[in-house]
Amino acid sequence: MTRWDAVRVRQGIVESCTSAEQAGDQAVRRGRHREARRHYERMLADAIRLAEQFPDTATRRDLAVSFTKYGDFWMDADHLDQAAQAYEESLEIVTRLHDERPGDPRLLRDLRRGEFKLGEAAAASGAAETAAERYASALSYAERLTGTEPHHRGDRRERGVIQERLGLLAKGRGEPDEAAEWYARALAVRRDLAAETPDDPEARRDLGVQHERLGDLALLRRELEAARTHYDEALTIRRTLLGDDPRDLSSQRTLSLLCERLGDVALLAEGPEGARQWYDDSFAILDAALGPKHPETRTLRKKLRSHPSTPG
Repeated sequence: MTRWDAVRVRQGIVESCTSAEQAGDQAVRRGRHREARRHYERMLADAIRLAEQFPDTATRRDLAVSFTKYGDFWMDADHLDQAAQAYEESLEIVTRLHDERPGDPRLLRDLRRGEFKLGEAAAASGAAETAAERYASALSYAERLTGTEPHHRGDRRERGVIQERLGLLAKGRGEPDEAAEWYARALAVRRDLAAETPDDPEARRDLGVQHERLGDLALLRRELEAARTHYDEALTIRRTLLGDDPRDLSSQRTLSLLCERLGDVALLAEGPEGARQWYDDSFAILDAALGPKHPETRTLRKKLRSHPSTPG
């Protein structure tokens, strides 16, 4: 095969792989999961063929990305064993590449991503100990990356995400002190990122979520002032974000939930009268966003009717 022939063969396989991936994405958006699976498996077959015929770093790394994509498909379909198997294949490829090129930050990011994905699959399947091990490994890569490139926003954000996941696992194990430590580390990361780019909605949203986590934990521990402070911070951020898109139903739900949580804090600290306005606000937001007949609105109405602070 001449060099020109090799270029044409390689380009043909790349185009076939890309086409299959795009077709799989379209099928997923349309809810055609069997069709999506066929396209993704064709994508994977093309990526394998490409890496076998042209086994350079780029094609092998692309093969790892294809396995990750295939794993994501199975995760979304709640087939966790298949997802974990695909993620393992991806991580094995990236590990070999990293052994060959240990100074390549792209491969460190791939390793971090692979361990994190396996942590997500383990957590979703209830294997908390395995999830903790995977997240800890992902965090080690994240810390190496932020140590060598301290101003890389994406790397710092991912470190905060992993720390939050470790906090969630600790909370699930009934270890609130450890959870609080992980949440505090994640909060520091997200506070710095939000301060650096105050107009970035993702950074503000991440910060709000972390305050919500800390508020939930403080409420669980009956640390009412701390819970109130975190919920107030989260509510302020969420209200600001809602100004970017008032039709965002997810944000409306979160606003309603935060008002409800602040009502819970007030109920414990001050009694029903102190909680009344917060519960009224929570119900009004949900009623306006979803309508009086929506199941979530009905559930909240039922809860509040059994409480002295019931909306009308």
